[in-house]
Amino acid sequence: MRSLDEDLQAAVAYHGHLCMGMVLGVRMARHGMQILGIDDPLSFRDSIVYVEMDRCATDAVSVVTGCTLGRRRLKVVDYGKMAATFVNLATNEAIRVSPKIVAYPQPGEDPVVFMQSFKDEELFLWKKVFISIPPEDLPGKPLHNVVCEKCGEIVLDRREVAVDSKTFCKACVNKPYYQDI
Repeated sequence: MRSLDEDLQAAVAYHGHLCMGMVLGVRMARHGMQILGIDDPLSFRDSIVYVEMDRCATDAVSVVTGCTLGRRRLKVVDYGKMAATFVNLATNEAIRVSPKIVAYPQPGEDPVVFMQSFKDEELFLWKKVFISIPPEDLPGKPLHNVVCEKCGEIVLDRREVAVDSKTFCKACVNKPYYQDI
């Protein structure tokens, strides 16, 4: 397992800057993996992480755990919370970790130095949780695909919507995030 400094350096190299979110994300990921007994997360391929925010900490969690969106091992459930759930697929164990204190360094103070004064047990709450992961959400090849009857695009992994016995993508049923020009 990398040291805390090595994880911080890797996270900053990926993300582009050092901030409290990076420090919290690195510490949260290290703490979660440690509780699950995963000593070398970068070589452990039986984990999935659900992050509850789309902020700096998410990049840090991804870098420390080796879980990425493209490999289907990082899941974003945007609750706007600084929290993450770490799942060991080999044992079906899962824990959710979140900060229990809100503390920020003074302007100009190094966030790494500031956070060193807190032990993980002071900084984080954690609890065992259960997550039922459908087969189509697991890493690996798509298990199912259909063609949207309106736009003709392929919809993977049971993300389609059935309306009046017809199959559509979510964008055709709901308002998409984009507008055609």
